[in-house]
Amino acid sequence: MRKGMLLLICTGLLWAQGSVDIRLMDGVNQMQRSIEQAKRTELDMRDPYHFEKARAYRDVSYAYASNMEEVSSKVFMVKSFSALSKLKAGQVKADHVSFLELKPKKTKKVEYTEYGEPIVYEEEDKSYERAVKRAKELSLDLDTLKAEITHLRENKALSCAPVELARAEAYYEALSYELTRPEGRTDLIMDFYGKTAAALSKGLEKVKIAKEGSLECYTGKPFVVELPKEEPVARREEVPTQETQQVEEEPLTVGARIHFDFDRATIKREYLPLLNEVVKVLKENPNVRVRIEGFTDSIGPKAYNEKLALKRAKAVRDYLVKAGIPADRIDIAGFGKERYIADNKTPIGRLTNRRAEFIVIKVPGQ
Repeated sequence: MRKGMLLLICTGLLWAQGSVDIRLMDGVNQMQRSIEQAKRTELDMRDPYHFEKARAYRDVSYAYASNMEEVSSKVFMVKSFSALSKLKAGQVKADHVSFLELKPKKTKKVEYTEYGEPIVYEEEDKSYERAVKRAKELSLDLDTLKAEITHLRENKALSCAPVELARAEAYYEALSYELTRPEGRTDLIMDFYGKTAAALSKGLEKVKIAKEGSLECYTGKPFVVELPKEEPVARREEVPTQETQQVEEEPLTVGARIHFDFDRATIKREYLPLLNEVVKVLKENPNVRVRIEGFTDSIGPKAYNEKLALKRAKAVRDYLVKAGIPADRIDIAGFGKERYIADNKTPIGRLTNRRAEFIVIKVPGQ
């Protein structure tokens, strides 16, 4: 009931805000359907850690979507997809956690692709400076969060408190992400910080109880319990219905999409965090293959638009390859004056149609 209400509220907020909702709703719905499918097929019982991570990332994505933060919302949609991919593949192990190290950096290199050619430039990295300043202003104890997450990971939390560990790590990622953003919102920072701390508190208590009680999840030594013998009961063979067959066959998808300026195949810098998250997901899930499809708006000749659409798909592919993703895991296609997802009569509609989309064509477990 709570999940349904959350989706309904978020959907209402998105539709009330206007045109950006078109670009977010597909991903929001895909993410929710995939999580529900995993629940129905009982994957959450096999790997509660990654299932709960997918849910926590979904909630963060909703928070950004309701504030019309398109790129940030999609970053966490991709994170949710990654957790679900690991869930389907049976990767029951803790993920790597990148802790926010509050140390200044002088410069950084940023790469993006313009018409298939990489452009490299340097700029001052203010993200760590911002994070330190905001953390001090809000009296956030980031060192304690890091120490407690590390303690849980080193003390069998994956077995004894997987849900709490997953939530703590997911919300810590969201906190780090928001602290380093130039336009980081205080309300979101405090929300993510509070949820991280709450999950850690519950997880530490569970691990403490498991350790003091020498529970099986902590010791790894199962208890031997004598149970009364019961007569075996014949089980009725269940015939899968059309509905359950559709649930099992529904593919796992991800709502990653970027947009382009008029008559350009340049990857805009605002989409780099999203593309970098896609790179991370593909590296963590080597069995995943993607298809990148480029599109245009309705302005211009058909032949020219078909070439431009393909250039946009190639630009995204080249960025991924440059970041270390094998080219044979990426298919590309260009679609010019077709497959519109918005009305071309308005500037925002045409911007919406000028896009490149990621289509997952193979995931673990399918």
